[in-house]
Amino acid sequence: MLSKTYHLKFPNLDAAQIAAPFVVEALGNAIPTCKISGLNVLISKEGDISINVFFPSISELKNFEKKHGGFLDTMKKTFLFKSTGFDGVCIFNFEGDEAAA
Repeated sequence: MLSKTYHLKFPNLDAAQIAAPFVVEALGNAIPTCKISGLNVLISKEGDISINVFFPSISELKNFEKKHGGFLDTMKKTFLFKSTGFDGVCIFNFEGDEAAA
């Protein structure tokens, strides 16, 4: 499984909370068209948003980059933040079944 990770650093929590719905909508809309197999969006009390997008293969990742990779550029026209990120290979992922608890 391949992953694309973004880290967005906003000036404060309020700014991150205002931007978060845009992130969720932009990436959520990409789920069916890009065959995204997993999406995590986390927000910290310091005003950071961390995004992990998972793909079953390189072709889906490239398709995502082609169709939706510009979402950060669009956000930079409206929001003030710094961004970093990387492409990677998922070496471990665990999601427990809450029903078993």
